[in-house]
Amino acid sequence: MILLINPKTSKDEQIAKREYFREPSLGILYIAAILDSEDLNVDILDLEQFFHLTQKEVGNILKRKIKSYSIFGITCLTNTYKFALKIANIIKRASPSNIIIFGGPHATFQYKQILSLQTNKINLVDFICVGESEISFLQLVKTLKKGVERSKNVSEIDLKKIKGIAFKNQKGKIVFTGTPEQFLDIEAIPLPARYLLNQENYKYTVANVIVNRGCPNQCSFCSRQKLFKKTRIRTPLSMESEIRDIMGVLSYEYINFYDNININRDFFQRFCKMLIRNFNGDYLTVPWGCELRVDTISSKEAKLIKEAGCQLVATGIESASKEVLRKNFKYQDPNHVKKGIEHLKQYEIPIQAYFVLGLPGETEESFEKTVEYIRDLPLDANDKINYFVATPYPGSKLWEEKEELNLKIIDDDFNHFDCENIIFETPELKKEQLENMLNVAKDLESSFS
Repeated sequence: MILLINPKTSKDEQIAKREYFREPSLGILYIAAILDSEDLNVDILDLEQFFHLTQKEVGNILKRKIKSYSIFGITCLTNTYKFALKIANIIKRASPSNIIIFGGPHATFQYKQILSLQTNKINLVDFICVGESEISFLQLVKTLKKGVERSKNVSEIDLKKIKGIAFKNQKGKIVFTGTPEQFLDIEAIPLPARYLLNQENYKYTVANVIVNRGCPNQCSFCSRQKLFKKTRIRTPLSMESEIRDIMGVLSYEYINFYDNININRDFFQRFCKMLIRNFNGDYLTVPWGCELRVDTISSKEAKLIKEAGCQLVATGIESASKEVLRKNFKYQDPNHVKKGIEHLKQYEIPIQAYFVLGLPGETEESFEKTVEYIRDLPLDANDKINYFVATPYPGSKLWEEKEELNLKIIDDDFNHFDCENIIFETPELKKEQLENMLNVAKDLESSFS
């Protein structure tokens, strides 16, 4: 049997401060759905359910759970990487023959480093699915299953037929099989396997629904464009099916559509009209919000999204400095952003605005300008702002081009790569300056909470 594991993100010192209510990574839910559709036995273990326990206590739960499985898929974000390695160690100690497959953004961009790790002179991680993993994971599991049935090790020749995976061959050389020739058809895969989530002792209240894969933008602090490469947009019809699927689970209290529902104006119109046509009545009992670019939204579109029932718009503004935005490949005009917010507030739609502290090119003066800009926005008591610290995630320009950008990494502990800790200094801003700015930003956050 196959067990897909989502590591917990909270550290031991945070267990009393946070409660998790979102589903695990949609990547895991999609992979589980595909495996299940192929009659492969699969379960999901979401360790975020144990947010109130220490990692040691979670490890004890894991030791009891893994006895029934032989193949393990572990999703790996940068700030869950170290815990993912602890999970892998527990699994390998239980049985060195257990197969461990890593996937996710961090594993994709750090596969050489991860595959070089060993425990008790054996490879800690056997395979890594690089990039989109739904198809490569399925093909890998099928290939491994055939090897077990024939009581033979899977040959390197067979593994190389699977595009999108990396592994260490018998000579100790790391092999990447290459990028798949075709991109995943996001319309053709099954809906996320929410039915496999354990809801007995823990109720998920927020469902995430993707609008698209990939991103046409090139923001310096994001790795999505490199992770998913080609941008693909879902049809409103497939999203309608998923909405109905979510509404069949009684625990959900909110649906979040992401990453950008106005990535395409035609899609935006059809999406809103689909919601109005099919759910604008008593049947849509689950409130919803979305992520979009406010710099391009018109008054007419704001009215349309209100009629469709939107109860929250989240948007990345990042900075009020055109120079900082340009340097970080965020091509939007702060004046257009303000105008878009005015359109949304005209229809009393709550805003959650995101800003990033410490991006390349930012100075104390540009930060002060952004603070004044925030105070001047037409926000009210229903709105929130969130300030995140610029973080050089592997795969992002901040990571790949840190030398060219003259970024000085002052904290290389991946546990701290959570947009809350100061990871690098810039020529313009040293740690003490960034800490002072962060205190101002958090005070500003509090004034909107």
